[in-house]
Amino acid sequence: MKIDSKTSAIFFDLDDTLYDLMAPFTSALQKELPHVANALGSDVDRFFSATRHYIDGLWKAYLRGEKALEAIRIERYQLAARDFQLMISTDEGQRLQEQYEVEQGNISLPAVVEAFLGELSDKQICKGLITNGTTAGQKSKIATLQLDRYFATDRMFISDEIGRAKPNADIFDFVYEQSQLNDYQCYYIGDSWNLDVEGALPTNWHPIWFNHRKREPHRQTEGYTEITSLEQLTIV
Repeated sequence: MKIDSKTSAIFFDLDDTLYDLMAPFTSALQKELPHVANALGSDVDRFFSATRHYIDGLWKAYLRGEKALEAIRIERYQLAARDFQLMISTDEGQRLQEQYEVEQGNISLPAVVEAFLGELSDKQICKGLITNGTTAGQKSKIATLQLDRYFATDRMFISDEIGRAKPNADIFDFVYEQSQLNDYQCYYIGDSWNLDVEGALPTNWHPIWFNHRKREPHRQTEGYTEITSLEQLTIV
């Protein structure tokens, strides 16, 4: 896919798009719940995908004020465990979440991502972030990844900070207005079908589904592009 550097704006999701979210999760699981990790074996990747699927749905309940953030983070593990005929107690889920947050302090940008962001900076393309999550949590990841090397502070949008969240279309409309993107063809790159693709589809943005975990789309539709690597994008 070719993207015109002079007329385009590219915004990114953060978690599991700009860095590998599974690596810190796997490390946390092995340290805190080794019996679960051993029982899963090679299915750890499928278990991780299940936790991502459930958190996408639970996030809507969180946004409606029906569930606390801490509760949905634990519930995603419990629901995913059930799919594999396993059980994770509330205490185990809490310990896993706490260790997961510790492991996220060791995240880094993959070489492919760093090269792509460097190319966008060299070509002075308009770019930014739109991410769901708590202000403190997402800013910590941004600092760890040193993303201020690539993104201006006023073009990094965190859902809790601005009071809007994916998949609601108003977060994309808000960023479009705040960043004054009227003169650009706007692209949004993210790994989540529910949050990123479905959220951006009804807006002025063209979603690019970064499907590096090779999942199936939740419905047949048009208006998005699917890639499995950022190397499939050519900036001209």
